[in-house]
Amino acid sequence: MDSESGLGDKNMDCLFGLDMLKRHRCNIDLGKNALIFPLGMTGECMEAPFLHEKDLPTSKGGTLGFDAERENAELEARWEKMETEEEDAQETKKEEVKDGGDDNGSGGKEGGK
Repeated sequence: MDSESGLGDKNMDCLFGLDMLKRHRCNIDLGKNALIFPLGMTGECMEAPFLHEKDLPTSKGGTLGFDAERENAELEARWEKMETEEEDAQETKKEEVKDGGDDNGSGGKEGGK
């Protein structure tokens, strides 16, 4: 949100407020999936269809240009890397515990009682 001017998201191309829709007597027709603007008193109107998610670029919250297979491959690679790092950390910890017990027979603690 653009907090300086209060105009919403900077990535938004156009934003209609309820006051503007009322002033221009617009209708939101979900059956037609369109915003309908009346043109004067003639009964004619102009329809502006709503864009589908697939028609919007990802920067605008849509999925246009989104490659699901590539994204899934990247997620799987990151997941495998995390698992490998976790396994390596556990192995290192086991080795440290094992090495600590072999030094003086006291289980890594100095001094007896």
